[in-house]
This record gives sequence, structure tokens and C-alpha cells, in this order.
Amino acid sequence: MTDIRELKLHNLQPSQFYISEKKLHDIHEWFDPQDLSGFEPIPVKILEGVPVMTDGHTRAVAALLCGLDRVPFCWDEDDLDWEMYRRCVQECRKRDIFSPADLLGRIIPESEYDEKWNQWCDRMQAEVIRDRIVIKEQDLDDALLDILIRLSTDWEAENSCYGYRKNEKADIEGNRIFIAKDGEDVIGYLFGYLEKSERSTSIMPDGTPVFEVEELYVKPEYRSKGIGKMLFAYAESAVRNDADYIMLSTATKNWRAIFHFYLDELGMEFWSARLFKKVNRDDSII
Repeated sequence: MTDIRELKLHNLQPSQFYISEKKLHDIHEWFDPQDLSGFEPIPVKILEGVPVMTDGHTRAVAALLCGLDRVPFCWDEDDLDWEMYRRCVQECRKRDIFSPADLLGRIIPESEYDEKWNQWCDRMQAEVIRDRIVIKEQDLDDALLDILIRLSTDWEAENSCYGYRKNEKADIEGNRIFIAKDGEDVIGYLFGYLEKSERSTSIMPDGTPVFEVEELYVKPEYRSKGIGKMLFAYAESAVRNDADYIMLSTATKNWRAIFHFYLDELGMEFWSARLFKKVNRDDSII
């Protein structure tokens, strides 16, 4: 392994391709190039034979601007998602960024940094996660039942839907079940059942075959990454020869986000809603 004591900044491959002007200013407030005792070491990992910075890009640029090429480094021992870092490095190289010095011309205002770096990272991370997610339909067995009940218990604890309670066996039995897996972990599910429509003549004739989605759930840390959409699309494809429509109801407290998801992202249509408003009594009226 490379002797970390021999590394210099120009030896390192960045994994970030923009620097925040604000963060750089904040570092300059405390940075003393004559005294590096308070300088947090820049973490480095060997990736495909190349020493890669996994963090500390702004500190590296601050050091370069002060004429330094050698600062404290340390090996990164964290269990990171190296596929994400690999994609970051690839993107840096596409932009001709091969050392921290190449970042000196890429210092941008915070608003641009959020758009050009943070939002790019969010999209890239979602893509990496989607690439490793497996969606499939699975028959109910004891192991899957335990998992679904555990996930629904977590959902109940979120208190995100009016009246939601964790599932029991009877709530799940008889449904077609679709799951999302990251490796061996079930991180989301959708289940529902086929039926003939009744009392829905404003949108379809009675007796129309319908797939009723009972629940669609994704673990919080996997949300906003397209996994719910993947589950829905898989289920839609699986039932398309058996159902003319997919139907569902929602009692979510975050209705704006849910309506955006179902209407804008999944292409569903709005049918009806039941609303409520608490009336404040006027105690002066007898």
C-alpha cells in the first residue's frame, strides 16, 4: 500500500467536482497555513490503484490557495458505498479533474453548488440504489409475513397516515405481494387484490376488473429514489392482463407529496376525496 506520509495534494484524485464559495470562506476564517495542528486529516482511499479523496475537498483547495501541497492525510476505514465514489471519480475525470488543483477554477456560489453538486449527488445516489434493487412478486410464507408485519409496524410508528395500524396475518393473506429487495433486505412492498368494481359508475361500469392496491410502503432511507415507482410499475405490468384499472385510497397526512407521486409520477387520475375541518365553537352563543 502507498505510504500515506509520502502523499501530496497533487497525488490525489478528487471525488467532487465543485467547491462551495461559502464553505471555502468559512475554512479561511480558521485556517492557519503555519499551524496545521487543528487541520482535520483528509481521508484517502485506494480505488482501482489510485489514491482518492473521499472528503475534505474544500480544505484541500484552501491549503493550495495558501501555497501548501502537503497536509495531514489519513486512510479512510469507513464502510462506504464505493460504487457511488467510483461514479463520482468517473464524472470528475470526464470534467478533466485529476487533482485538487483542478478544482481551483470550480469555486462557485452556494446556490449554484447546491444545484450543480448536491442535487447531482442525490440523482446519482438514487440511480446507484435503483440499479441494485430487485423487484419481484412473491408468495406469502412465514418469513415474508414476519417481514411485512415488521415493516408495517415501522409505518404505524411514523404516524404518517390517519388511522393506520400495523398489519396482522389476516390483512395480508389473499393479496398479491410485490417486494423490493436491496441484497437480502426487503426495503419496500406493495400488495393488493383483484376484484370487480361496484358503485364506481362515474368512472367505469360496474363489474370492471380492478386491481385494488391495499398498501405501498418503502423504508424511509430509501424514499425519493424511485423505488415506490418501480414497485408500482412492476405490479401494473403483472396485473395488466387481469385488470382494466388500478385503484387505491390514501389517508396520508402529507397529501401534497402523495398526490404528486400518484398523479404526476405514476400517471394516475383523481377521482374523489373526503375532507375535514374542525369547527371552533363560539361559546358566547347560547
